[in-house]
Parts: sequence; C-alpha cells; structure tokens
Amino acid sequence: MSAAWAGEGANAPADWPLALRALAHPHRLQAGQTVFSRGEAPERVFWIEQGEVRLQRASAEGRLIVLQRVRQGFLAEASLQAPSYHCDAWVAHDGQAWSFARAPLLAALAESSPLALWWATRLAQQLREARLRCERLSLHTARERVLHALETEGRDGVLALPALRKDWADELGLTPEALYRTLAALQREGVVALRDGKLQRGDTSA
Repeated sequence: MSAAWAGEGANAPADWPLALRALAHPHRLQAGQTVFSRGEAPERVFWIEQGEVRLQRASAEGRLIVLQRVRQGFLAEASLQAPSYHCDAWVAHDGQAWSFARAPLLAALAESSPLALWWATRLAQQLREARLRCERLSLHTARERVLHALETEGRDGVLALPALRKDWADELGLTPEALYRTLAALQREGVVALRDGKLQRGDTSA
C-alpha cells in the first residue's frame, strides 16, 4: 500500500463509529498499484472511498478473472479472520482509501457491541449488493442486465455510470459492442435516456 496522505485534515467519514475512525489510516490509491496479493497473510482491511480497486485471480488457463470492483466500500473484509488473502487486489483508478490494522480492529469489534453491530450491518449490505450482481449475471440478455442494473443500483430511476463504458461492460459480463448496441436500442425505444454520464428511465416501460 502507498504511503499515507501527507496533508493535514484527512478525516475519516463522519458516519463511522468513533472507535472505527480512531483506527483509520489514510492512503492515496495510484493506478497500477497492488494493494495485496493472494496468499499473503492479512494485515489490514480497507475502505475504498474514491477510485477503484479490483479483486482478481488468474484461472487455471492463465486468464484473468475480475471477482469484484470496489469503488466505495470495504475491501478484504472477508479476510479479517482468514489465514491468507484469497485473491489479488489491484488499483484500476486513482483514488483514496482507509486501512485498519487487523489486530486492533478485531480487538475493537470484540470490545464494542455497537461497533460490531454497525460492522455486521455494513457487511450485510455489501452481501446484498454482491447477490444482486450474481443475479444480474444470471440473466440471459444484455437488455435484461442493463435494466436490472438501472432498477437495483439506480436512485430514483437514475444510475451514474463509470467513466469508461468498457468498465461497465465488464461488470455486466458483456462485450463493449453488445453494451453499445443495447443502449442504442433502448434509447431508440424510449425505454432509457443517457445524459451526462447517467442512465435514466424513459417514459415507456421495457
């Protein structure tokens, strides 16, 4: 992990419990940086505030498999009590993160019931999001996957898209060409509109 921010005023999110904020150590994320590698003994858990970190693993054939893309949320929380990290974590886009040393975090969770409950609630939320991603990938058509993402991840019918459409295509399990064709068709039909990097519901239903 890169060095901590040098500047003053780096404050952990205000909605975190005080016990967690006290353990937070700030970092800059730089594209191409390795956060941790598969097989290493876990030393830290991370919160990604901005940017993007990808959890990935090589298949038996040597093909890179992206298991998860984290733009805001906990990273390596599943390894908190594991003997080793189960995959590699690589920074795809510059950003900011916080880390928590494993031993003090485990101690704080054991000592504070409110912190443990908050932690469990946040992990449950991330689990629900992961299940939605699995559900989406089980859908057969590009159209279904795009509309599922808009329905489940959008707010008030509006979904902010990644800066690169290729990144979103990867998340949806589609080729960029299939995604472009699908978006074009949905816009022609008036089902969705694409404006200023945001996808929103149109006036007609799919």
